[in-house]
Amino acid sequence: MILLTFSVACEKEKDNLDKVSNASAPSNVSATFDITQDNTGEVTITPTANGATYFMVLFGDDDYATPEKYGINESITHTYAEGVYTFQLTAVGISGKTAQFEQELEITFLPPQNLTVTIDQDVTNPFFVSVTASAQYAVIMDVYFGEEQNEDPIHAMPDSTVTHTYQNPGEYIITVIAKSGGSGTASISDTINISEANDPVNLPINFESFTVNYAFTDFGGVTSAVIDNPDPTGINTSSKVAESFKSEGAETWGGTFLTLENPIDFTVNNNFKVKVWSPKLNAMVKLKVENLTNADIWYEVDQFTTTSNDWEEIVYDFSAISLEEEYQKVVIFFDFGNNGDGSSYYFDDIQLVPGNLPTDMPIEDFEGTPPDFTSFGNIADIEIVANPDQSGVNTTANAAKMFKTSGSETWAGAFWELSSPMDLDNYSKIACKTWSATSGIVIKLKIENSDASVTHEVDITNTSANAWEDLAYDFSDAPAADYVRIVIFFDFGNAGNDATYYFDEFSLTN
Repeated sequence: MILLTFSVACEKEKDNLDKVSNASAPSNVSATFDITQDNTGEVTITPTANGATYFMVLFGDDDYATPEKYGINESITHTYAEGVYTFQLTAVGISGKTAQFEQELEITFLPPQNLTVTIDQDVTNPFFVSVTASAQYAVIMDVYFGEEQNEDPIHAMPDSTVTHTYQNPGEYIITVIAKSGGSGTASISDTINISEANDPVNLPINFESFTVNYAFTDFGGVTSAVIDNPDPTGINTSSKVAESFKSEGAETWGGTFLTLENPIDFTVNNNFKVKVWSPKLNAMVKLKVENLTNADIWYEVDQFTTTSNDWEEIVYDFSAISLEEEYQKVVIFFDFGNNGDGSSYYFDDIQLVPGNLPTDMPIEDFEGTPPDFTSFGNIADIEIVANPDQSGVNTTANAAKMFKTSGSETWAGAFWELSSPMDLDNYSKIACKTWSATSGIVIKLKIENSDASVTHEVDITNTSANAWEDLAYDFSDAPAADYVRIVIFFDFGNAGNDATYYFDEFSLTN
């Protein structure tokens, strides 16, 4: 028994040593600087890094100096003479791996001159503001964003950019003070207006906009708000979601609603999809629509959660709704029929979709006019050929052929573009058929929007050799975009070896 205990202890110690030796190098290595304005040249430096255990510093004013060691929470002071220096910071991790940061410091005691300040307000998120400032003879810029009284400034180097996200709308005074090592300063102040979100709510609703006014109307003891996604996993990795807090003793019918800009058009799309997160299994989630002014005109559908503490998508069939009436309010009730017990529920991505969708939506089968392929990575052009193996899961006449030329890049592949975006709102997967003489290779599928500014890729390792195989790539985590380009890679990660691959029968599926 003693030997067993010793053995287990040794194994634990070995595991701990392995974890230490395999730990990554520090990341996000940086430092902030401040200078006293008394002609002494004393600079205060605060280093930062993720995963550092200590720092080694070279101040740059002594060609023969050896690095000095400092702790991770230690502020450093150093006195410079006038001149230009390269400050070097090395962050050391628990494994001994390192990462470096360098900053050029120009120390002068002359007062700053010709201060210029650029303030940029983000178009997508007007609460997010960036400031860039420069001035002759400036050593440090102190930036005040004006959101709090007696706020501490952000110390920035000249020509660098600092950012700030305001929490509330209003007018704020941004002040930039340029400092050198002397007592003289230069400053500029400007007023910025952070306006309230005033855009109306329209379907689909994803709670990601900073300009839409998601004005919830709560009732029956429920409180709702847009918050950061508390569980960005599974089918919902978005940044923002709505929370409905059903307080202790809240009414059995407590809920919330959003008022849309226009009445809902149910003539074509008549099913709602909503992503929900509930701490309870089998809780009723009622979805209701109402007329803007007459609460007696409404339609509702009940569904029940099938999981707990995880995101799931619920579909509500509104196909029987009267098209003679108008509905402009979307109402949601969690755990309907039970009094509140202090639980929080979350919902997101409310969208109206067609009812009775087919299981599969064809994309390309290479039986008609072939698409225009673009090959890359030094492989041969894609060809449409007669199906070389009309058996198993693919007996179609034609297929696409990829010849991965010997020595071609590990990332070689090909893509083609579609005439219209893929409907990933209603279909979460892309299915296709592939043929390879070798099993166990990575077949990567990637989708892109028209300018490739938004992409998403999924890897599958094939399991069949010399036979057609059905593959289904799950794109439910792909960020929202109009995807019009499909890219395919065979044996991704390995250089070409004159192998031939085939692919066919692309479709959207659930």
